[in-house]
Amino acid sequence: QVSTPVYLSIGNIAKAKRCEPSAQATVLIGYLPAGKLDCFTPDAHSLARYRPFHHCMGLLLHPLIAARNDGVDMVCMDSWIWYVYLILATYVVDFPEQCLVSCCRENHCLKCLMG
Repeated sequence: QVSTPVYLSIGNIAKAKRCEPSAQATVLIGYLPAGKLDCFTPDAHSLARYRPFHHCMGLLLHPLIAARNDGVDMVCMDSWIWYVYLILATYVVDFPEQCLVSCCRENHCLKCLMG
């Protein structure tokens, strides 16, 4: 079976460092299923691909959303324990993945009615 890994990192790590596997700057939080979905018609195929993606991302991020709303105790580098509220931020993706995340159809102009 094929799956896509989902990694988590914090925002204040330089991109060059974050991309180095030896830096251990990311944490694997789960996998997204990547099935072929051959059983759907071409019109229903894109919608059938979007729904599992959003459902799985919701399941993976649920603990982080709860921590954002309720706060968590976190041990800092100075050994003090701080009660923090996490901030979830966006990430950079290519156009097909932007369409997947925003539930837009690919090959359509997002700014006008052309396409």
